[in-house]
Amino acid sequence: MKLLTFDELPEGRDPGRALISLAAFGEARHRRTVDRWRRRSTRLADYAGVFAVDRGVVVGQAFVERFPYTFPHGTETVSGIAGVTTRLDHAQAGVARTVLQEVHRREREAGIRFATLWTNRSWSAHRLYEELGYRDVYTPPLAVRILPLRRRRPIGTKLRAARHSELQEIERLHAQSGEGRWGFAQRVDGFARMAAADGEFRLKDTLVTIGRGRPSGYAVFQSDHERISCGELVAHSASSRGVLVAALEARTRSGLITLRDGVVDDLGSELRRRGYVTASAGWFGLMGTELGRERSRAELVREFGTHDPRFRCLAGDRF
Repeated sequence: MKLLTFDELPEGRDPGRALISLAAFGEARHRRTVDRWRRRSTRLADYAGVFAVDRGVVVGQAFVERFPYTFPHGTETVSGIAGVTTRLDHAQAGVARTVLQEVHRREREAGIRFATLWTNRSWSAHRLYEELGYRDVYTPPLAVRILPLRRRRPIGTKLRAARHSELQEIERLHAQSGEGRWGFAQRVDGFARMAAADGEFRLKDTLVTIGRGRPSGYAVFQSDHERISCGELVAHSASSRGVLVAALEARTRSGLITLRDGVVDDLGSELRRRGYVTASAGWFGLMGTELGRERSRAELVREFGTHDPRFRCLAGDRF
């Protein structure tokens, strides 16, 4: 079995690479998208990822992102390991372990101390991550409300869908709201413009509040006939956050609305007042490790600052 970086992996192997990603996650990164992020952003590691190839077949992978993370002791660049997966016919053969060990080696050589990844505690991979030193450091909270069925209401003159010309304003709002916070307080420059170019950030699914002629808050949501969900809501004031939540509630067709991640933390008692049930009870969560050093879960929770009110993590911080 060979370990290749993204650039070393022949483009002709991309269908095999896409196959294992689609089988595990239902989506795959196109080479054009990876190249675009590498040209316009520092978000991806210089080698982009590590891929295991056995007799010409891609059997495992892990992409590697790098981003600023604000710890209680200061801001550092950390690794975000994404898309870790193995072909089912190569499961239990140590492929993922080998790929991750190579990633860890490369990241330590790059001077990076901490690595993170998102996973589901019910997956068998969770045990592997623990064996490699990762610990559960954060479980995103979830808030749920079921409203009476009613006709969809207009969202008002001070609320509308975001425009492409406002993406920089959205980036500015995020940066301002992250001042003095820990965790995913800041993002790489141009994150909204890049995400919009790749279709990850859809303007029609982004509401903005307007104050003095410019956006003063935004909310990114997903909706279908079952429910509406929002994991990213940022605004200058509590009143603007309340307006955005009310607008989301007005758009739900079934009456079921879910808010998650840092939105729940930021809204706090306002959600309980509005009749939401909240809990950090999901199986999905963030794991972290200090590369090359064994740490307990309690130590890493303190290191990452995830149990402090200053910690911040929105839906856009999942990778």
